Amino acid sequence: MKNPLDRLTQSNLKFWKKSAPQQSEEETSPDSKELSLPRHASFPTKILKDFIDNVVRKENPVVLDIGPVIGSNIEYFLNFGIKIYMEDFLAAYNKPKYTVFLDDKLTLDEKKFFSENFSYGDNYFDGLICWDILSYLETKFARTFVEKISAKMKPTSFVLGFFQTLKGKGPAPVHKYRVLDEFNLEHIPVELKMETRKIYQSREINQLFPGYQSQKFYLLKHNILEVLLKKV
Repeated sequence: MKNPLDRLTQSNLKFWKKSAPQQSEEETSPDSKELSLPRHASFPTKILKDFIDNVVRKENPVVLDIGPVIGSNIEYFLNFGIKIYMEDFLAAYNKPKYTVFLDDKLTLDEKKFFSENFSYGDNYFDGLICWDILSYLETKFARTFVEKISAKMKPTSFVLGFFQTLKGKGPAPVHKYRVLDEFNLEHIPVELKMETRKIYQSREINQLFPGYQSQKFYLLKHNILEVLLKKV
């Protein structure tokens, strides 16, 4: 089985360890006792603590995070004994090499995309962090992704997901989420701009994840629906 540290190295990602503190443009070293103050808007989260509390009960828990990479988030989960893989889904999704013409329309080459991304064994992960990624995908492809990734999730594994509840006008900056603590997240805009493609209702989220039980739904004041799901 692949070591998550090896995967991070192969992907040219930075990995923070206590024995070798580093600094990035956004964060001071996670070796410090306190995280640096947020530079961007921060909002509460009601789901993250529940997600962590459930995942840490697993033996040698492993989690997949499909959002943009944030070094201090890696350190944060490692402090709970959680190994974490990071795959920047939207960065891969927007690469021109996965775009093909089909019926005179630009479309995603799903076969090529999944042959080169998310190549993990079945029943490997105890948790999946989706952030709000699925809101930016066409519904059909979102279903395909959930189907593909579900095979790699262990029974009784958990999914943390955010879903937009308001559709903006045109493309807007995508955000990455920096964990400040179990109850607060910093929302950091990135250069990539995308349009929210789908506003999911609670019932539609359950339909998007067949074979999962909804554990908790929270509608937060900043128009984000937080969801915790459990694979049965």
